[in-house]
Amino acid sequence: MRRITFVSALIVALQVNIAALAQNDEVTLRVPNFIRPLAEKWVAEYQKEGGTAGFQFATGQLQAEGSIIVFTNAEGAIPFARYAVLPVTASGSEASRLIGKHRLNARKLKNLFFVKDEFEEEDDEPEEDKSPLHIYAGGSATSASNTYAAHFKQEESSYKGKKIVGDDSFLLTAIGRDPLGVTVNSLPNIFDLGSRQVRQELALLPLDVDRRGRQTLDEGNLDNIIALLEGQQFAEIPVGNIGVTYDRNNESQCRFVRWIMEKGVVYVHEFGLLQLPQKELATSLRLTSNHHLAQRGEE
Repeated sequence: MRRITFVSALIVALQVNIAALAQNDEVTLRVPNFIRPLAEKWVAEYQKEGGTAGFQFATGQLQAEGSIIVFTNAEGAIPFARYAVLPVTASGSEASRLIGKHRLNARKLKNLFFVKDEFEEEDDEPEEDKSPLHIYAGGSATSASNTYAAHFKQEESSYKGKKIVGDDSFLLTAIGRDPLGVTVNSLPNIFDLGSRQVRQELALLPLDVDRRGRQTLDEGNLDNIIALLEGQQFAEIPVGNIGVTYDRNNESQCRFVRWIMEKGVVYVHEFGLLQLPQKELATSLRLTSNHHLAQRGEE
């Protein structure tokens, strides 16, 4: 009887361990849509190289945030790339006609998109507060609109016009339906990743930057714009970090995140993102390495 009981207990323990290993080898990803194609590329390449983890993309409130890899622009995430945000309208729209070739500097952009602060000093130039243009801003936590507001030292609630709930792609739908609509969005949403040109239905707002910047933006080639923004900062063009949070006690998550930092970053240009500066990438590598070593030390 004791022997049977021991064998039964051993079988149960083995089943529990196998279930735990299977759970540990299943990786769930929560990914903003503008980097979803990149994440899918990473999964495919990782598995080609022998990665044994299974992957699924989270939707809605699937699982607690701490049990999955979250790709986010939130503070505290370990960055793997950067993304740029540009103002856009629909191609051939009334908004595009009204703006014409009038180039917008940082002050004009701030006045165009945001409600004027009552304590802000007045200037002698005409304000864009009376502009007939309709502003659309994103309402999600990872929206490029948040990065744009922070760059101009504005609250997210300071946008004029309408907030659009959901993915930033809905902003492009909104301006496509409104001849006076203007919004901001990230490069992967603005550009066709195949042709590397601005999507046919969109037009960049003209920015008052230096000669090289004007020429590059006017040409509208994604790779040239990425190269420009990796080498130079503009007051008119916000650039933010995109990174990951994950469970450092989950070996499969640690391995995949480490692979992203070591090998996956080579694909970021292909999908419309900017490379991190080398020092920042080295810091991310060190942090993910420490997490991986900590996880192994707890086994």
